[in-house]
Amino acid sequence: MSFERWKDTAIIIPARNEAERIGDCLTALAPQCNDRVHVILVVNNTDDETAKIAKAAAGRPGIDLTVLDLTFPPGMGVGAARRKGCAVALEQMPHLRQILTTDADCRVSPDWVARSIHHLQRFDALCGRVTLNPEEAACLAQQDPMFEAHEMAYRRLVLTLYARHAPNCADLHDSHGEAPGASLGFTRDAYEAVGGFAPIPCGEDRAIIRDLRAAGRRVHHADDVWVEASCRLVGRAAGGMADTLRNRLSGAGYLADDCLPDAGCLLEKLRRGGLGCWPVQVPEAERIPVDELPAHIALLRGFLDKSAACETAAPLALEAADLPPRENFPARPAKASEPLAAGVVELS
Repeated sequence: MSFERWKDTAIIIPARNEAERIGDCLTALAPQCNDRVHVILVVNNTDDETAKIAKAAAGRPGIDLTVLDLTFPPGMGVGAARRKGCAVALEQMPHLRQILTTDADCRVSPDWVARSIHHLQRFDALCGRVTLNPEEAACLAQQDPMFEAHEMAYRRLVLTLYARHAPNCADLHDSHGEAPGASLGFTRDAYEAVGGFAPIPCGEDRAIIRDLRAAGRRVHHADDVWVEASCRLVGRAAGGMADTLRNRLSGAGYLADDCLPDAGCLLEKLRRGGLGCWPVQVPEAERIPVDELPAHIALLRGFLDKSAACETAAPLALEAADLPPRENFPARPAKASEPLAAGVVELS
């Protein structure tokens, strides 16, 4: 295959059994795909007519589309699909400057492409927002508003902590802080610098943004770049949005988002000299039950209120008095102690 040489923007879309939604996804993109944009749809491990429907769309005016129909081995999935689409763009588009990605069950906002390219003139990576399809959102009316409020409150506190004390995370202040594969963008240089998407079944979106921050790249969480995602409760990737929505409808005892570590773990990391970069990926066994969030909110809010006067201080500049005593941390499973980083003096 050979793409027109002047195209500089690739849009990568993984799709698995998306025959019902791929038409709406491509219809939303088509008016935005001018002569600099090429769309690569990576249909993977699919047994419906996703590829057939997409190839029919590729034959109509308005969208320059390549459809890859692939099968990945077990243990690979959406991460491998995004990575493959990006690899094809890098190989076939010699003037490629920016890479955007969304999902096949999403409808991008009317100026999604233009706004994404605009932000990538100033930043290395762009994280948009995900809203829910209003035609489908009624199915979520039964979720407990108290648990949702607690999760949102704790998320704001965690973002504030990272904005103040984590490396290359100051931009998180007052941002949505999301890093969804449904709305990401990268400059070519930044994408290649961190080795691209990891070929993993889930979490490849947060992983690449975390890697970019760790590499010192500029990440921007934009409120004016957004997509509408489906509210389906049976998803294509384990641990994806469908699982999250289904868990929230299950009642008490579901687990908070896996980017939200418990407060004691966060403050212990801060005590030892480093939070690492946002976004976090919390192992399943360490996720917080949502009905336990109030204790974590109280602990983290108390620390942030107390340390507000030294908001710009680096973690190693914190005094012992700024951190609550360990006995105030919410209980969590005991673990082997981690060695201190070289040159770090533990606060006690």
